Amino acid sequence: MHRNLLITIIILLLVVPALLFAQDGKIRGKVTDRETGDPLIGANVVIDGTSLGASTDINGEYTILTVPPGTYAVKVSYIGYASVTISNVRVSSNITTTQDFLVSSTAIQVDAVEIVAERPLIQRNTTNTIRMTTQENIKNLPFRGLQNIVALNAGVVQQDGILYVRGGRSGEVAYFIDGATATNPLFNSEAISPIQEAIEEIQLQSGGYTAEFGGANSGIVRTTARTGGKTFQATVDYQTDDFAKMGSQFLDTSPRGYRNAVVTLGGPVPMMSAMRFFVAGQHNYLRNRNHMYLVPFRFDSLVTDGYDNRPIGTRLPGPVEFQENALPGNTRQENTLQTTLLWDANPVKVRFTGSYAQIVSPGGKSWPTALNSYFRKRNTESTTNNTFGSLRITHVLSPTTFYEVGLSYLDRSAKTIDPAFGDDWRLYVDSVEAFNRGYVTNGTTGWRSRFTGPTSYSVINAFSFTHENAPINSYSKSSQTNMGLTVDLTSQITSNWELKVGGRLDAWSMRSFYVGDIATLNTFLDGAGAKYDRAKLDADPALMREYKVYADRRGSMNNYGYDVFGDKLDDGPEGPRKPMFASAYFQNKFEFSDLVLNLGLRYEYLDVNNITVADYVSPDWDYALNYFKTDDMLVETDPFNMLLPRISFSFPVTEKTVFYAMYGKYAQFPDLNRLYDGNGYFASRISPVSRVGYTIAAAPAGTGFLAKPERTTQYEAGFRQTVGDNAAFTISGFYKDIKDLLQIRRVTNALGVPIFAAYGNEDFATTKGIELTLELRRINRLMARLHYTLSDARGTGSNAMSSRVAVSDQSDVRFPNFIYQLDFNQGHVGTVMVDYRWAKGDGGPLVEGLGFNCLVTFNSGHNYTRILEPQNLGQASPWNIGVRPLIDARTRNPIEPVNSSSTPWVFNVDLNINKVFYFDDFNVELYVNVLNLFDTKQIINVFPNTGTAQDDAWLRSPLAASFLAIPGYAEFYKAINIDNRHAYIGATGNDLFGTPRQIRVGVKVEL
Repeated sequence: MHRNLLITIIILLLVVPALLFAQDGKIRGKVTDRETGDPLIGANVVIDGTSLGASTDINGEYTILTVPPGTYAVKVSYIGYASVTISNVRVSSNITTTQDFLVSSTAIQVDAVEIVAERPLIQRNTTNTIRMTTQENIKNLPFRGLQNIVALNAGVVQQDGILYVRGGRSGEVAYFIDGATATNPLFNSEAISPIQEAIEEIQLQSGGYTAEFGGANSGIVRTTARTGGKTFQATVDYQTDDFAKMGSQFLDTSPRGYRNAVVTLGGPVPMMSAMRFFVAGQHNYLRNRNHMYLVPFRFDSLVTDGYDNRPIGTRLPGPVEFQENALPGNTRQENTLQTTLLWDANPVKVRFTGSYAQIVSPGGKSWPTALNSYFRKRNTESTTNNTFGSLRITHVLSPTTFYEVGLSYLDRSAKTIDPAFGDDWRLYVDSVEAFNRGYVTNGTTGWRSRFTGPTSYSVINAFSFTHENAPINSYSKSSQTNMGLTVDLTSQITSNWELKVGGRLDAWSMRSFYVGDIATLNTFLDGAGAKYDRAKLDADPALMREYKVYADRRGSMNNYGYDVFGDKLDDGPEGPRKPMFASAYFQNKFEFSDLVLNLGLRYEYLDVNNITVADYVSPDWDYALNYFKTDDMLVETDPFNMLLPRISFSFPVTEKTVFYAMYGKYAQFPDLNRLYDGNGYFASRISPVSRVGYTIAAAPAGTGFLAKPERTTQYEAGFRQTVGDNAAFTISGFYKDIKDLLQIRRVTNALGVPIFAAYGNEDFATTKGIELTLELRRINRLMARLHYTLSDARGTGSNAMSSRVAVSDQSDVRFPNFIYQLDFNQGHVGTVMVDYRWAKGDGGPLVEGLGFNCLVTFNSGHNYTRILEPQNLGQASPWNIGVRPLIDARTRNPIEPVNSSSTPWVFNVDLNINKVFYFDDFNVELYVNVLNLFDTKQIINVFPNTGTAQDDAWLRSPLAASFLAIPGYAEFYKAINIDNRHAYIGATGNDLFGTPRQIRVGVKVEL
């Protein structure tokens, strides 16, 4: 009912013309007589090659709306005056570009004038921090990837492959492509990765954005796709580092089998001059997708130790060997197609953007799993398909008013399967089928029963190697689909007042199916005989209910949007989760010569459509099944409504100095993957029979039906200053007050006794910092940029599981919240980019087209807590005892206040060298990209008990004496855990070191 009512309200709101996430910019300025300074009334100002233009008013002022981002030539003409054309005028999304004209009377006998504009060093019309990266900036960078490009900006921390903006948690950045949603709220991550060559512009708004933007508490990344130009252009680009076989070296560097090919084509559509297109295709292949420092080792004579019920001394199928920095079979392949179509049929403009990508990678080959699965023949295969489409129609009603209608579609589907059986997951653990498919060794399979695979090999005191004939015992699939709608209006009411009002609707459908123990499920069903035949189940609802509960429990299932068989469901308590996010806003922008003022208000409707029960403390329960008494108990969680004001302004202090400041409130839900559970899993968490008021696992077993939106209030102030004609800097300060952050907690009954663990909004944080950006415009072939951030991020939890030590089995203990520096706090972060190049026709044939791009990045390390070295073995394995406190929080004994220590500083240098050879009809570019130029083994994490990345202290512990007496233990432990971080990566998912040097050589042909 609530959903239908809301959809009706939103549609009515959207019928009122609205603007949301307009991708276009605008050009405004003044046309005056060069000699007298008088304004010219009725002068024509047009953008060359488009149907866009305007006439000047009685003040000589003009405004051109709906200008797509890009670089243009703008021409002014007036009777009795020589025309003036200014080229290289850069227009950015949602930003006003000011371009004034001085024109001369033809009485002075002046020919037409052509001027090449220089990009303004500072943005005079923006009231918050907007950092723009254009295709011109991107193409000479040494690396690829939207995330890596965004990470170069001030205010951004990239740690363990995750972005944190201005002290916010991971997942607080929203992504948009051509105005359409490109964020997947299940993970709060980038859903679509655009091809780098198909990007026109990237905008990062690191907090402080105006009322027209939402869905993120820390940052907005807006990508504008390229469109075709007036003439046909095509490029073919190929780069690789594949110059040596796996495990070998090339120029003292370990190739990772990297191959990347990109083809682009763009221009006017034949026979249709008003239509332009751009198409890009990319093939990316990695022979080793996890590039890491791996010290080579080989063990020839490993034998079983008897813990696996095999005779002691049984030899393994072969030696165990890993070569330097090499992980065989650890491939990744991605194929992407992206297209943009623009039809400019004045006064209507239609823009379509679409992309499709498929990513395929095998499982079991990444470190540390690659070691345990060394002999395994059968491994999973993961496939992800991403589809995106955006259609936007713009109708210009008058020179000062236009509206837009936008439709978007996004779908992500993923599967992890046994490639031999595909979706027939019940067959994965069937030994008969395994024999028929050839999973045997010398005629012996090693299976213990029809549905129970061979026992793993145990060596040197219970280190486990999976048997070569072991089956795959799990299967998963999922999908997230969004339909988006916007209806948009903007009006330049006066030359100084722009009004925007708007609304947006994103309606998602999310499905997930996971079975984690197929063998136990098959054994259970085999023992039940014909009781659960499908025909009987379909005919008997009570029996079907019983089967669902038992199968869910035996198979360790967790599913929604699919039934227990893996078939799609469209409704009901087990149907898909259908989160819906809607918004409406109005935004006033007043632009004067001495003031720019933004006043706005945003309304957010946030409905995650989760499942809950009315009384979760004492639910009405079927004690025989240990399940909900009826499905009618399950109800939807309530939606949230929020009003979020935004105020910002800027004004010139001097001719070369602009001051700006802002205040705003923001809200978003944490990633929904933590909140959504299948009904069976949800029942197990709150069951009066089996629930417990604690959790001790590294990944706590919580449920998310109690979660609500996380909220941020941000303040920002700064100034932009030009220095001379070719340099400028920006200094900005920010402060963020963050509340209702997600954290696992204990839910108590009326007596205060913990009954189960759940995610709630327990945490808060405050972050503050100063950002410095320095830019040197290209002069004498040299261009440079510097980004630096000094910040401090403090809070009561770094992520939603930080309090797992508090949610322990000590139910009588209470842990107060206190503020500390967060795990991802990096006090000093910076980037220095220096680009030096000779342009076409400069310096002679030897250096013409030669360029160097050097990128230096640095940070001061992140905070962590020193803890005591292991005091007892406890429940740990002798192979992970060195990282036991990272697995079992009960053994974590700090020797200092939380996060008082810091990892070492990190410095990295990347380099691009390229040379362009110019021909009449085409250009050829040869280039080399070197990542981690000096092959520095950067320490990015440490063992918390030693403060180093080289030693976990176990082998020198007195407690290790009995293990050191076991033949081969010390050598094997050192090889896998000290040299190669097997236990640490297994416990944290992160490495202790950065990646080794990579050298990529490429060639690009441009037509």
